[in-house]
Amino acid sequence: MSEGAVRRPWGEALGTFFFTLILGPPIGGFVFAFCVALYPAMGALAGWAGLEGDPSSVALIVLFVSLFAVPLSYLVGGLQAAVTGLAFAAYGWWRGAPPFWVAIVAGLLAFAGGIAWGLVGIEAWFAPFLVIHLVPAIACWAVVRLFWPEAAP
Repeated sequence: MSEGAVRRPWGEALGTFFFTLILGPPIGGFVFAFCVALYPAMGALAGWAGLEGDPSSVALIVLFVSLFAVPLSYLVGGLQAAVTGLAFAAYGWWRGAPPFWVAIVAGLLAFAGGIAWGLVGIEAWFAPFLVIHLVPAIACWAVVRLFWPEAAP
């Protein structure tokens, strides 16, 4: 074990992993619902052919889509949340509170996994799916870093 590495108890690591596993997918589900709602509204504002909607319908669509997106988010995003939680827990185990870059890398790895499995195949949805992976990773990071003492210098 190196000088800067300090082993932490299992409690923080397990808490970090399960917190991310439980809350990451619903956060991604809400972001997905927002993207689904925002896409037609943006199309209507930009005058894209075939897209109807207006900005006032965004909140209603988010609520409706969330009824399905949040429960199904565990099936679609559970593995990505587990990988993200494992990355946070491993970093916290060895170094302390994970820095922001760990959240970005974990979100990008989850997104890359989605690309590898063919979940991100629609070119118009490339950016929204990137956001769907980064926002939950950053949101969970903001909370789980409180589980850990500050990283050693």
